[in-house]
Amino acid sequence: MEIVAGYFEIYDLMMAIYFAFHSEPVRKSLKSLGVDFNPSPELLAFRDAVMKELDWSTRIYTAFMNEFGVISPILFPVKHKMVDGTAVKIEESIELSPELMEKIRDRFITVLAVRRLNMESRELKKLLANSPFTVTEKIDEIEGISADSKWFANQLLLFPAKAMEFLASNTRKILKIYEKTGLREKNLRTLKNFFASTSSELIKNSIVNYLDYYDLLPDSSRPLYVTLQNSVPRSNSGLMSYPTFHLLIMGVEEITKDFINKIPQEYRLSNLLKAIGDSTRFEILRYLSRNPATQKDLADFTGLNKSTISYHINLLFKASLIDIDVFNNIISLRMETIKKLTKTLNEAFEL
Repeated sequence: MEIVAGYFEIYDLMMAIYFAFHSEPVRKSLKSLGVDFNPSPELLAFRDAVMKELDWSTRIYTAFMNEFGVISPILFPVKHKMVDGTAVKIEESIELSPELMEKIRDRFITVLAVRRLNMESRELKKLLANSPFTVTEKIDEIEGISADSKWFANQLLLFPAKAMEFLASNTRKILKIYEKTGLREKNLRTLKNFFASTSSELIKNSIVNYLDYYDLLPDSSRPLYVTLQNSVPRSNSGLMSYPTFHLLIMGVEEITKDFINKIPQEYRLSNLLKAIGDSTRFEILRYLSRNPATQKDLADFTGLNKSTISYHINLLFKASLIDIDVFNNIISLRMETIKKLTKTLNEAFEL
């Protein structure tokens, strides 16, 4: 399988935005994995500035980026062939021609139709042409996303040019905060030094170790693009698969520290048992053994709030006990991991 590692700056900005709205769950999740995450002064300044300057448009923008961030490769497409060490700055990502905007809308329709509305893309296009209000009603029925994200999804379908200008203008607005707080300069410097001092062989070896640890087996007929980010040291976004490529977002420290060597089986077993050992997470796994579920389903089942459920889901995901369909937020049990765990325990105790 072809593996290409580079830097799409928009994903560093996305991770910073995610941290701004989920600081405590990020810290708790990393701490449970033995990582004492001390956010940089620049990241904390970015978070505080974003929250202070939040108005209705940036609120919609940040909600959409947090909830639909998985479609960023569609909204911010790369305009040239990616090779190792490719660096694409944010300004380049938001410079879109009318022709490219039309392609973006068409791709968004395809992903939204198949992954969120459970229909063929041609059926959605027909509804947009003949009954746009029906489309609005269907989007309103999507679970797990906010009213702000639903509003923007409608805008992107019905008024694509204005929607993309809204996206670009708010990206520029957040970019000013990113620059003013020094976070952009810090991240760009770190990534520049990283690619200058780290061999392609080491990077790809770490990526292979990551895939092995999480039992990820991407279709080898499509290239795997790995984009590094530095805002949060460990992103663990999960593997995202698109029609022509796979995408993985990894933190720099995942390459240089966590997966520089193959993870021992004992360490993984310890993490699995720790994840299962919590009563709430054990009940979540039992629930998922019957049927896949959304995060809302699990919140209703456990009676826990969204933030607490997100924390438990994140830990189960990092332990490779669940899969999350990043396009429609459906969570399912990874039976392969459960079977491997049973086999490993049998071998460890010679049962």
